[in-house]
Amino acid sequence: MQETSAVFRRLHLLTFVHYAFLAIIGFVIAWTTSPESSIQRSSLIFSVIYLVIMGPISLAKYLRFRYYVTSEELVMHYGVFKRVRRNIPSDRVQNVAIERNFLARILGTAVVKIETAGTAQAEGVLSFVSVREANRIRDLLHTAETTHTPEEDTPALPSFHLALPRLLISSVYQFSLGLFAVLVGVLQQLELAGLLNIEVTARHILERYFFEITSSQEYTLAMLITALILITLVLCWILGFAQNFIRYYNFHIELGLEKIHRKYGLITLREGTLPYKRVQSLLIRSNPLMRLHDWYRMEMQTLGLESGERGFQPAMPFAKWAEIVALGSKIRPFTVPETYTRISRLTIRRRCLRYTLLILAPAATLYLWWPYAVWGLTLLPIAWGIAWLQYLYHSWTFHDGNLFIRRRILSQQLWVVPVERFQAFEINATFFQRRLGLCTLRVDTAGAGVLRHPKIIDLKRDEAEKLLAELYDVFRGRAKQD
Repeated sequence: MQETSAVFRRLHLLTFVHYAFLAIIGFVIAWTTSPESSIQRSSLIFSVIYLVIMGPISLAKYLRFRYYVTSEELVMHYGVFKRVRRNIPSDRVQNVAIERNFLARILGTAVVKIETAGTAQAEGVLSFVSVREANRIRDLLHTAETTHTPEEDTPALPSFHLALPRLLISSVYQFSLGLFAVLVGVLQQLELAGLLNIEVTARHILERYFFEITSSQEYTLAMLITALILITLVLCWILGFAQNFIRYYNFHIELGLEKIHRKYGLITLREGTLPYKRVQSLLIRSNPLMRLHDWYRMEMQTLGLESGERGFQPAMPFAKWAEIVALGSKIRPFTVPETYTRISRLTIRRRCLRYTLLILAPAATLYLWWPYAVWGLTLLPIAWGIAWLQYLYHSWTFHDGNLFIRRRILSQQLWVVPVERFQAFEINATFFQRRLGLCTLRVDTAGAGVLRHPKIIDLKRDEAEKLLAELYDVFRGRAKQD
């Protein structure tokens, strides 16, 4: 065990370098996105005022921030106008996450985030301390696990490592529209700054690389749209490839006796531990192309963790189905069911009606000004096909104390929800569901997200009531045992 120390310490002196770097980045963005000289002068004046005001405040924050850590607690004193003392007992600490971005790795510093089960955000953040100090804090707060004792020879703990060749393969399957939207925003800012003309550049690229074989200088609108779509798809794939590679570089997870230890990241290195009791459910994701080659991704839906993925932590970013089952069943015990029960076929009728209304309404409105809007009706067969596929890919089963739910067509999901993790049971029905005798069964777990949560859509009402009663009875039985 590390030696106990109740001496107050300050943050690393190079913390000011991080502050200065962020200020410089903000100033450069404000300057380059302001094409007019008057706006640039205003940005410069604002930056000077900001530096004059925030400089002393940042220095005061640094001087006022003190902390000490022992094996019993972490104590922090901070605040300029409002002074705060925060005590975090070590027995309440669930995770000590150590993060190091690119600049921190150059400077030899790290951010330490102390997380408990009480909130969805870190209870304490130390930005920045030395790497040695970060490891000392983690050890003192009892989050570093001993994998074996000197007296006994313990077998190797279950683990998973995403090797570089597999990481490169996994990146091939990635596709990011979000990053493409960011890229478009950057290009627009460059155009506003007078550094780029998007229309001229795009036309030059299309004429040089896509239409140079044509003898005519005139090309149809359909050709332009097709070329633009192809370029967009390629850019989305390239950006998705880069994002996946940077995020999961050197990913490693090890299952300890009480906690899960993870370490990953290229630019920002993330390292931390996660207690098993905070894992609420497992989410296994895939898509048709990945499933064709037996590739899957498993995430853990966790309680209270501060996460850029809205409560979902990566467990196995890219693995075979057998690897998913072998490691996932040790995080949350489960056995793979042999059969699933499909939802009601009436869901096809309900979804077809919904998609028909969504297509007819805008098509009829636009037809008054644009007669070609009638071609929008050609989307109806595609929409009806999607409704049928949604029926085929949505099924469920309650097996061995876990509720399994399969959903989605392209971004396919398989939920594994232990019954003892249930927090609430809900049955709801929309107007059209009530007319067809259907409803949606939803189960909530602690820390579940707003958008992504396990639910079974379009169950027959009597089946939903029967399943809810069964789940609730098993849940109460498990609660009494605990």
